Amino acid sequence: MALHVTKIHDLFDQFTEMVEGQVQQKAWEQQLTIPAHIGKGKITRTQIRPGMEIMLTDITYHQDMQLQIQESCQLFELSYCVSGEIHCDWNSKNSHTLSQTGNVLFLEDVRVCEEKKAGIRNQLLEVRFTPDELLRYAEDVTEQRKMESWLKHHRGNIDQYPNTPAIQRCVSEMIHCSHLGAMKRLYMESKALEFLALFGESGGYGDVGGDIMLRREDISRLQQAHALVQQHLEQPLSIRELAKRVEMNEFKLKKGFRELFGMTIFELVRQKRMEKALWYLEVARLNVGEAAASVGYSNASNFTTAFRKHYGCNPSELVKRINQLDVEQNKVTNDSN
Repeated sequence: MALHVTKIHDLFDQFTEMVEGQVQQKAWEQQLTIPAHIGKGKITRTQIRPGMEIMLTDITYHQDMQLQIQESCQLFELSYCVSGEIHCDWNSKNSHTLSQTGNVLFLEDVRVCEEKKAGIRNQLLEVRFTPDELLRYAEDVTEQRKMESWLKHHRGNIDQYPNTPAIQRCVSEMIHCSHLGAMKRLYMESKALEFLALFGESGGYGDVGGDIMLRREDISRLQQAHALVQQHLEQPLSIRELAKRVEMNEFKLKKGFRELFGMTIFELVRQKRMEKALWYLEVARLNVGEAAASVGYSNASNFTTAFRKHYGCNPSELVKRINQLDVEQNKVTNDSN
């Protein structure tokens, strides 16, 4: 399927026509429902003004969706993939976008081949600007030069930017916006600008705080380290071993990890252990000692301290409340019988 985009607002309109979908129309917002034979889900396009729009996609395709998109206009875009998998090829280059990944691009006069796999829920946020509209938000010469440097650096590329907790929160708030009417439009524009500012604060294309410079391959290695940490929660890898596995020096691993994910490696281990411990207590119904051992704590007292710090109560108090709820539920069930 081929699309020819001569202005940034063409993509939604042409895709709608191509799939012959139903559109709910408002003055500045359109919602496309995908026909049942193609898949399930929708795309919502919010037109902030000419030269700026926000697109929220939530679609699961029945068959692989392949698009040939001829970008014949200048397009600067910040996107964030909440879930899904996207393959793109252009000018002998390629990108592979997975869940929890953000991309920045600046394309002009290029043909992009995009593929989304069947059976995978694709949730994607895209904030799209023309260069002129992007530069409108520069308050002074310094900001304008910074934005111009973004355009220059990302020209002809689809690049990954650092994924920070603040960006994740901003994206989530846009996706779950509950405002209606004009308030929604104002809210979405303000959040889009917050998204833009957070991208700039993250370094935009690699300068991630302090004196450290992260390249795309560094970000990929840090994401690999993030996954390895979660795979070894019961017996955490040392910083040295983790650095060795992802082929990164220990200094850059520690500082880059904190800048990219908003927490230290230790804090991630503790957070994930506590989340897993809560599941063992609430769902698997293990006792405190069993839950502690299951998440790698040999000392129940240390586990209790960490649990209380994370959730604000002792695990024994939680178990007591759970048991009390069970008693009350059983009483209600017996009375009804």
